[in-house]
Amino acid sequence: MAGIEVGDSKEAKMSEISQQWWYVVQTKPRQELRARANLENQAFDVALPMLTLERIKRGKRTPTTEPLFPGYIFVKLPDYSQNFHKIRSTFGVTKVVKFGDAPARLSEQLVTDMLALGDDSPQVQEMQRYAAPQPGDKVEILDGPFKGLFAEILKLDGASRCVVLLDFLHKQVRAEFELSDVKR
Repeated sequence: MAGIEVGDSKEAKMSEISQQWWYVVQTKPRQELRARANLENQAFDVALPMLTLERIKRGKRTPTTEPLFPGYIFVKLPDYSQNFHKIRSTFGVTKVVKFGDAPARLSEQLVTDMLALGDDSPQVQEMQRYAAPQPGDKVEILDGPFKGLFAEILKLDGASRCVVLLDFLHKQVRAEFELSDVKR
């Protein structure tokens, strides 16, 4: 896999002494921010790629920022062996991810690319465009008396409702639904 290395040969280790690598660190559940803050307080260079998503809370869609890789952060180290104990004993950290006895290393380019996957990147905008239903989309009704029927979205009505056209008893009927009650 490009960008991920497992170091095991002595020649490879000697040639990479001056090079810094990013290491994959597993965090305790939902404690990525705590682990990042504690590692940064110890002067480590830490990367935590984040992504803004729309979640439904109390029937309303609200934007939330979440880690791109839940449960994992990336730490840049000049020498892995000298800092192992500091990282492992940091609040919020579970362990350093390893393949056998060798820690998982990521290249600088791979981590830079992951951090570039912010909300302004074309890839994220494309995902978000397809995440929320748009007028003209075919959707399935998930709740209520029309559960299981398919409809077409005519228009979005505010931030949380949509007007759909559904075929019901061989007639086309307009109806309003919460966006949380329909899926593509």
